[in-house]
Amino acid sequence: MGYRIGTLNARDVLRAYTLIERAMPGVDLEQWIALTATTLLCRCWFVVKDSEGYIRGLAYVAIKGAGDRQRQAEVPLFISVSLVDNREVLSMLFSEVRSFAIAEDCRTIHIWTATPPDWSVMTDFLEHGPWDHGLICGVDSAVLPDYSILPVKM
Repeated sequence: MGYRIGTLNARDVLRAYTLIERAMPGVDLEQWIALTATTLLCRCWFVVKDSEGYIRGLAYVAIKGAGDRQRQAEVPLFISVSLVDNREVLSMLFSEVRSFAIAEDCRTIHIWTATPPDWSVMTDFLEHGPWDHGLICGVDSAVLPDYSILPVKM
């Protein structure tokens, strides 16, 4: 099946909410619309769509670290809902996250295994840590590591 990847656009905000609603039940529609209200906000959301236009994967990336601290791409949401080509969707998402991280001068990518229950918890964790869960890999990794990423609630 043919997939394409890109950043979230206004046309797909409501479609993507169906995935967000499942992954983070604490995010209501109004909050989701506010989180994706501008092109600048949407540039950190990556979506994989199939040939019919259905969203099959979604990832959110935030960059942390500045100055003398090591910059790291934080990926608290990394979702695939493809029944047939799950690995392909995940690989496309990882490749796009990796490209974004390289463009932002990051050295590592941190894919979280604990899915935050709502946006405020995620924001707090992005700002203050902890970063001791999940998968951390260097941006020099060209393919998604063969590691099972199972979400658990924080």
